[in-house]
Amino acid sequence: MKALVLINESAGTGKMGKECFTIIDHLAKSGYEPTVYPIAPKAGLTSEKIMEGRDGQFDLIVCAGGDGTLNHVIDGLVKLEPRPILGYIPAGSTNDFAKGMGITGDINRILRILTEGEAFAYDIGAFNDRHFNYVAAFGAFVEISYATDQRYKNMFGHAAYILNGISKLQENISYSCHMRVEIDDHVEEGDYLFGAVYSTISIGGMSLRGEMRSELCDGELELLLVRKPNNIVEVEQIASKLLSGRTDSPYLVFRKIKKASFHCDQPVNWTLDGEFGGSVTDAEIEVQKEAIKIMTP
Repeated sequence: MKALVLINESAGTGKMGKECFTIIDHLAKSGYEPTVYPIAPKAGLTSEKIMEGRDGQFDLIVCAGGDGTLNHVIDGLVKLEPRPILGYIPAGSTNDFAKGMGITGDINRILRILTEGEAFAYDIGAFNDRHFNYVAAFGAFVEISYATDQRYKNMFGHAAYILNGISKLQENISYSCHMRVEIDDHVEEGDYLFGAVYSTISIGGMSLRGEMRSELCDGELELLLVRKPNNIVEVEQIASKLLSGRTDSPYLVFRKIKKASFHCDQPVNWTLDGEFGGSVTDAEIEVQKEAIKIMTP
């Protein structure tokens, strides 16, 4: 069997470079012939470029990096036929996706999952001509996920996002975007502080509760829209509902969807799995049921 290993040594706290031999050694001893590439976008070595045209060459694609690295791997993986199984070694600052899949623990446990676990098919989303693994979002705070300096993430991990968020708190809670959202056979329109389409049980390091948690392979995505609050009291009410996993609020729109279209008169910045997803006036999002198989415990 053959495995393609894609390593982003700068992800998270920058520890993946030190684990490179451990990964290769384990795969080789488990019967795989590993081919290893570093993720180095400035040198043209992006995940998508490395995987391009490699149909039928690999049984397993291993991604060692954070949620953002995994986003690019997914975008390349979906284009391969037959589609290899995904192996994930989380090394980011937050690792939302890995937590939802139970891919946690030390490197030795994670490597055993790669070669001894079970393949689980899960849903992803299509965003215009790109894909996202677990969340596409716009509005307040989303810029923090891709604009936080990598040096600070390497030094402070997830706390770097929190510190950046605190420094821009006033700017974010005053954000407003007027958007028309066509959801299956329904239309929502208004001024929104935040919006997300997702399939996960954790976003931004926060575990989702109650009805907001996703089933990861049900052929549906969750849509959450947060209406623009008028004052700090309303902000507190919104936060209280979200933290309790409840959506029974006039400030919140929550629906399960298969497809949604977002329209705005001005370009809106989106994040896809923590990576910059582009600034667009129109976004088409659609679920792709059980599109990826990943090794899980």
